[in-house]
Amino acid sequence: MSAAVKAVLKVFLAAGIVWLVYFLRGNVYFRLYPAVMCTFALAAFIVSSFKTPMVEVFARRRHAHLDAGQIRYCRKVNGCWIVFLSLHLAVTVASVFMPIGFWAFYNGFFAYLLFAAMFLGEWLVRRKKKGSWK
Repeated sequence: MSAAVKAVLKVFLAAGIVWLVYFLRGNVYFRLYPAVMCTFALAAFIVSSFKTPMVEVFARRRHAHLDAGQIRYCRKVNGCWIVFLSLHLAVTVASVFMPIGFWAFYNGFFAYLLFAAMFLGEWLVRRKKKGSWK
């Protein structure tokens, strides 16, 4: 494992420990579940960007051979997912400190709309830019 991957994993582990220590003191620790799941997804995308991006792995399941342009596109989409998940994680963690109604609305409804919009947007861009990916 490379030094960069180890560093990223250590940061996520340290953040997880800090969250657990802080939130296990109160009655809101159950609210962290969406943040923990998002952290794992974000870590998977970040770690995969050091080798074969996760998006490229999924693309290769459908298309065995990808040309150089498609591989670059997969790297860009993987980066977009990293940015999206980072922003989502920030809002999810912030929602823990908000009233329970906001937390429930965001994590139980609105986040799913955001993920659907991300999937749909990427699919539409891919169909428009890469006619051969249909």
